[in-house]
Amino acid sequence: MIRRLLNYLKNPANNKIIENIFSLGGLKAATMLLPLIIIPHLIRSIGMELVGLLAVVSSISAYLRTLIDYGFVYTGTREVSRNNLNKEKNTYSFYIITYCKIILILISFFIILCLSLFINFIHDNLILLIISLANVSIASLSPAWFFQGVEDMKKIAGGEVAGKIFSFFLIIFLVKDEKDILFVPGFYLLGQLMSLAVYFIFLKKYIFLTHLPTFNVHDVKSKLIDGWSMFINILLPNFYNNYSYLAVGYFSNLSAVAAYDIIRKIMNISEQAMGILSKVYYPSLASNFKRFSTFLRVIFVAAALLTILQLVLSVIGTYLLKDSSIVIDPKLLYLQAIAPLIFAANLAYGINSLGVNNKDRQLRNITLATSFIGFILVSLLTYYFAAFGALSGVLLTMLIRAIICYKTSKSLNLYAYIRN
Repeated sequence: MIRRLLNYLKNPANNKIIENIFSLGGLKAATMLLPLIIIPHLIRSIGMELVGLLAVVSSISAYLRTLIDYGFVYTGTREVSRNNLNKEKNTYSFYIITYCKIILILISFFIILCLSLFINFIHDNLILLIISLANVSIASLSPAWFFQGVEDMKKIAGGEVAGKIFSFFLIIFLVKDEKDILFVPGFYLLGQLMSLAVYFIFLKKYIFLTHLPTFNVHDVKSKLIDGWSMFINILLPNFYNNYSYLAVGYFSNLSAVAAYDIIRKIMNISEQAMGILSKVYYPSLASNFKRFSTFLRVIFVAAALLTILQLVLSVIGTYLLKDSSIVIDPKLLYLQAIAPLIFAANLAYGINSLGVNNKDRQLRNITLATSFIGFILVSLLTYYFAAFGALSGVLLTMLIRAIICYKTSKSLNLYAYIRN
């Protein structure tokens, strides 16, 4: 075991992977722990119902962020990883994708303004939604996908940490009561602007900041068409994920949404941990898929260890919540504990298998089918079991998607290529 580990570390490519894992891991640890500190503060200062309202607003904004991101986090990363650090090619890739995102941001604001004319909830909370949408728009413009493509994850950590910490302290010290609710997305927006400024300082190493390519409608249109399948792959899972919040609110109440949101934020820790491994290995697999077997071992061992840890923490959490003012069904804690294994399978056989091999259309078709299943499962299970049903529906859908992705990859002989 030790000899195998030493041999693994001798490979310079593996050292780069480990360095990137620690860089993203440190960032994700900070960004996941900060919300867990912020939520109790918000519950005390603005109340459980307004925390639930923020969760609903965030889920609506998340739909529009998916539109703005448009799958470039994968297609853009894949493209940059194959540019081999060619500064001219990277400049073109970066700016064309940024042009696409600016157009999609304008469309997103137009959509939310139109919906406010017909939907009372959006009309009544329009300012909150506009600020939240501005926040996700700036977050979408951040070039984290670019640094992932050039496998320089330290820049992502540097770009994000300053803004996250800035937002954290603003919320902790300046959000005091219910009238301060608009400050919450507003402070997150200020943090994103700070992060974006730091990112552009780092970019000059890889692109020509002063030589912007001419805005070309044909190039932008072509880029959007090429990314359509990957956009669908990301949009629809986000649909039933975010829909689950709306379903809990519709079939239950805002307090139930707040409890569900707390569980999802806890579960987000394991999702982000698996996501780190997926993102770090993605550009490496895109250039050499023979590394997939190593990636598979790494992600499933990590998932198994995280599942054990989550189960232990769930037992402790159930005990601590007995005398707490926060009302959460213990079954939700135990259910989210198995999520790491499902996340690992979903990522490994989906985006890190079909995605890196340009099988975007096959992945899109799988996503279409399983998202329809997810919508039905989340609706039915939430109706009967509230938040527990919503979480069950989301996890079951991910598991079904992982199984279909595995069978599809096998039928395409992707794993035969690894053996050869």
